[in-house]
Amino acid sequence: MGLAGKLRAYLELVRVEQWYKNLMVAVPAVFALKLTDPGVYPKLALGFATLSMASGSVYAFNDVRDLEADKAHPTKRFRPLPSGRVSAREALALSASLAIASLALSLALEVRFALCVLAYLCISHLYSLYLKRVAVVDVTAIALNYLIRVISGAALVRVEASPWLVSGFFFLALFLALSKRKAELTLAGSAARGVLKVYSERWLDQALSMAAAMTVVTYAVYCAEVPLGRKLVPTIPVMAFFLLRYSLALDRGVGEHPHEIIVRDKPTLLAALALVASVLALAYLPIGS
Repeated sequence: MGLAGKLRAYLELVRVEQWYKNLMVAVPAVFALKLTDPGVYPKLALGFATLSMASGSVYAFNDVRDLEADKAHPTKRFRPLPSGRVSAREALALSASLAIASLALSLALEVRFALCVLAYLCISHLYSLYLKRVAVVDVTAIALNYLIRVISGAALVRVEASPWLVSGFFFLALFLALSKRKAELTLAGSAARGVLKVYSERWLDQALSMAAAMTVVTYAVYCAEVPLGRKLVPTIPVMAFFLLRYSLALDRGVGEHPHEIIVRDKPTLLAALALVASVLALAYLPIGS
């Protein structure tokens, strides 16, 4: 394999297509009205790069742990490790290098941000080693890692995130984690992942409804309690529509991962874009003021 092929294999191993999740580091800056400060962008860019290295480390380590199972999987067997394009030793070396680099860069940026990155790495590796095999704990760990990204963003730009906003993002992350479990159960059956033998479609539907409802409720309370939030009240129905349409697309088997469902289902994509655009417009433009 040539150098270009090896590089492509490494990029595939660290799941570059999943790095969009690390954009959540910018959420506190958005709601703290920091986007008008040019000095915040270098910090956010470095924060995104740090979290991307940390998540890449986790993906590489997780693939080493799942190597034997992935070899027997109909689609995962084409990943870099099961297909032999990357060796387990190379993957572990890459994982360790990225983890060390992410911690070093985070320490250079902000100590509290570094603690968040360390917490992310610890929870993620515990998830790979054990937590993903325990029902409910698995999706909670995934949601916590989404939440850590948001909290790390607040530490990075030195703002205080509203507890209601933080709670809302936790429930949104829990909704997305549960939706992935439902998609896995629907598309591949309980054999795809050990923990799926514990979950039933009925329980997942109930849990998804609870998480979606709590997302809307906590976001609505944020809009009612925080001065900026009151400007965002018109976005509450948009949030509700996004969650309902996403649930419908999930039920129709549109995709497994959040980005697949959003991109493949046009109404869900339009709802997501409308939600982001309306939040930015109402927060930053002199509308109604």
